[in-house]
Amino acid sequence: MLPKYPGEGPRDLSKPLERLKVLVDAKLDGQRLDLALTAVLTWRSRASIHRLIDGHYVTLDGREVAASRRVRVGETIEIEIPPNPVANPDPGAGVEFPILYEDQWMIAVDKPPGMAVHPSGRRLDGTLIHALHRRFRNPDDPAHDVVPRLLHRIDVETSGVVAVGLDEQFHHRVARQFEDRLVQKSYLAVVHGCPSEPQGTIDAAIGPDKRSAVRLKLTTVERDGLPAVTRYEVVRQNADYALVAVFPKTGRTHQIRVHMAAIGCPLVGDKLYGKDERFFLHQLEGTLTDAHRAELVLDRHALHSHTLRFDHPMLERELLLEAPLPADLAALVPE
Repeated sequence: MLPKYPGEGPRDLSKPLERLKVLVDAKLDGQRLDLALTAVLTWRSRASIHRLIDGHYVTLDGREVAASRRVRVGETIEIEIPPNPVANPDPGAGVEFPILYEDQWMIAVDKPPGMAVHPSGRRLDGTLIHALHRRFRNPDDPAHDVVPRLLHRIDVETSGVVAVGLDEQFHHRVARQFEDRLVQKSYLAVVHGCPSEPQGTIDAAIGPDKRSAVRLKLTTVERDGLPAVTRYEVVRQNADYALVAVFPKTGRTHQIRVHMAAIGCPLVGDKLYGKDERFFLHQLEGTLTDAHRAELVLDRHALHSHTLRFDHPMLERELLLEAPLPADLAALVPE
């Protein structure tokens, strides 16, 4: 997500981005201005960054400088984003999802697969948080301006429960429960084959897969990895697949997908941790064919955020949020 400038209020994602201020931090320190902007404006090419600088849309501490100028910690970059004739004037329009629970402090939704929870990379609109800003933001009337804040995230291809705070104090107190691993999470996954035991615990550290051509791919490692623990229970199975309830005890990136692949039961539709990571590369390049999709079985990996359980600090009681198993996964392992 775009960085927040100290002292500024929450950005209104219900409207296109028009202006951005960036405080240079340690990650950007010493970089050329054009490279620093490329790291922040991830959806823009290097050439378009130069057009912004040459077009007088960028200042550093209030002055126009050359693209080659190196930025320093504490300096402020200001970017005026010129209108894009093809930009979506209503970034949250048309984004639909079932609401699982709502009160004055929070909302929980059943996110469909394929929807990002927040903007990143080249995905600038059509995300869950855009739609929630469209529904709740009212910056022209501060007394009625509600700022939705994500309590956690799930992958684009993962469906299911996403909880969002609508009150700053609520968000802070529940976010602390997430940080302290007090929130109980469960997922449902459809995997190839079936685990050898009907239930079990996978305790295997996770680290970079140095054998992979995909830089972000992870694997189980014996040393220098992050500890990761996943408990699972087989719900039902057939000749090809198993529906598995999964209870991650840690929250490592791709943890469920890595652990299930490690025991020989990769998720159905998983392009990165399935039988051939080239499916993932084809997806990036836009070259997935009908034959590839037939091998994958599903267009998305078969993972669903099923339940979240935490203490609601305002109601002073435990809250259970549950999203039912979606039809595409249920069809693979019918009851």
